[in-house]
Amino acid sequence: MQAVKYTQLKTSHKSMQNSCKTFSPGKSELFWCDNCSLPLLSGKCFTCNSPGRKIDLAPPGDVRLCSRAARELLEKLFIQDYGCANFLEGRIILLNKIAGLDRRDQVILEGRHIATLWFDVTSGCHRLDLEPFGAALLSQRAEKSLVICDGSILKGHIKGKWLAPDRIISRPSALYEGENVILKIGKFSGVGVVRKREDKSLAIRIKDVTKMPFSLGEKRPSLPDLISANEEELRSLERAALSEVKNYLSKNRLPVNVSFSGGKDSLACLCLAQKALSRPEMIFINTGLEFPETVEYVRDLCKTQKLRLQEIRAEDSFFEQAKSFGPPAKDFRWCCKTNKLGPMTTFLKEHYPKGCVTIEGRRIYESFNRSTIKAVERNPYVPSQTTLAPIRSWRALEVMLYIRWSGLQPNPLYEEDFERIGCWLCPASLQSEFARLKQSHPRLYERWTACLQQWAEENKLDKRYIDWGFWRWKRHPPKMLEMAREHNLDLLMRAEEKGEVNMQAVRGRSPCGLEYSIEATLKSPQNHPFAAVAGALNILGDVKYAQDLGAAVLKTEKGRASVFANGHIMIIAGKKEAEELLRDVCQTILRVQMCTRCKICEKNCPRGAIAVAETMTVDEKKCNHCKKCEAGCIAADRAAKIFREKGG
Repeated sequence: MQAVKYTQLKTSHKSMQNSCKTFSPGKSELFWCDNCSLPLLSGKCFTCNSPGRKIDLAPPGDVRLCSRAARELLEKLFIQDYGCANFLEGRIILLNKIAGLDRRDQVILEGRHIATLWFDVTSGCHRLDLEPFGAALLSQRAEKSLVICDGSILKGHIKGKWLAPDRIISRPSALYEGENVILKIGKFSGVGVVRKREDKSLAIRIKDVTKMPFSLGEKRPSLPDLISANEEELRSLERAALSEVKNYLSKNRLPVNVSFSGGKDSLACLCLAQKALSRPEMIFINTGLEFPETVEYVRDLCKTQKLRLQEIRAEDSFFEQAKSFGPPAKDFRWCCKTNKLGPMTTFLKEHYPKGCVTIEGRRIYESFNRSTIKAVERNPYVPSQTTLAPIRSWRALEVMLYIRWSGLQPNPLYEEDFERIGCWLCPASLQSEFARLKQSHPRLYERWTACLQQWAEENKLDKRYIDWGFWRWKRHPPKMLEMAREHNLDLLMRAEEKGEVNMQAVRGRSPCGLEYSIEATLKSPQNHPFAAVAGALNILGDVKYAQDLGAAVLKTEKGRASVFANGHIMIIAGKKEAEELLRDVCQTILRVQMCTRCKICEKNCPRGAIAVAETMTVDEKKCNHCKKCEAGCIAADRAAKIFREKGG
């Protein structure tokens, strides 16, 4: 498998630098045939036999075909910003996902990066950032946002400089902050961005210029033309994947199945499985949170293809569980265990008692977690299951072209501009996808939003916490923290004022992650502020505490724990170690909140690291985590007893 390289992308704002990371899973090249006006998976066009021109792609390079709905969105934005969009009609458009606060796609037309499509989280709208090739294309077409400049500005280095008003020959009557304008400078074309100067006046800063003309070819090829030009490369991809699958299965006597989600990646694996096996069994985990279209698509496809479908249904209890655990988050995915892992594990044990081999559509381009996928892996938490990942190094474009080449139709939701087809309320979705959900499935959107709003009210959170998608994390990444600071948004979640102790937890390896984890919610008396809890966790290991977020991260030899003021706890460690760490964390929290101020812990600590005032406090510099302070402590004994009753 190709090596994984990690790169850092710079942003336009200094404050946002180091906040938007992406990754490059090895070599990711794409080419363009100028003769046929087609993208090429390899350096040669198999229609006209001419060499392709290399396209510059930002990492990770998981380029895909533009959907019908995304094309309509682009047409709307180009008309809105520049008064024209007919140049897009009938042409192949590619989108390449790049790092950003939310959705951010390079828009590639005729093999040139003409614009960047992105989603503005705070306004809830999509926007376009024009690129030099887009300006060159539009300089003769635009009916709006065109600025004609004196050619004398081309002397010296002008990129990033302010455009002097006396060098402007003509411009729009009104300018708006953040607006992209087309600069026409003699034979040069460029992009300018309207910004505020120090005196608060609006001016145009030159983003970039190019002398290269950009004219569109006369040919407007179809999807069959695109497949034909890449047929040999698709055939090569298939041969390599089939060889890998057949080589493994030739040494295996276990039953084989295909994990089928209804998405494009699992559909490509089905195409391969049908050529390697006679009638592969399909396993579909119906989480109860699937799009209705996906459930219908899976059932209809299996019926049409005469495939054996095993539909595993999760219990319909997600919304009840969300009342206890709160909404799932990217770093708190209790839902994957309750709605995926649990039902799947039960099914596999019942139907494949001696084990099985599962062909899966996981790809290295999808995320950091998946960037290290191997061809063959043993499921550490379902030891009898071995997984094969034959398309792990395929890009989204290759996957979709292979499906079409194989004569199958992908899930119709892809044409609705849904990039991923999974649970419709998944926290891994972008905020732009939730905006799309609001339009396409208003009832589903309203149901989940009502649940989120109720949770936000209980935790005294700002309405924007939900509207801007902050609920999708427990520990927010730098890009979201920066946005919160810019808009004075309080991210602190407050625990409910309840005296009764209660604990709920879900355990296991998440299908979305690589490690064993426990997601838990501990309801305990709130006799002392969370800062006291965070401080006392130093008894167990090294603690980093973010007061403004109400979050503490604990690192020990056993593993890592994230503890939040509203009672949420996430443990990542080995199975045994995770259980021990959960016990230690819960008992420490309860001990702090139920401290009787007897000061026995002070006397027991040989290093003088414990002090008791309103409750126990710990000097992290003196504490060596010996836990001698627990001996004889009434609160510690009571906490241990409660944990055995509630969570142990």
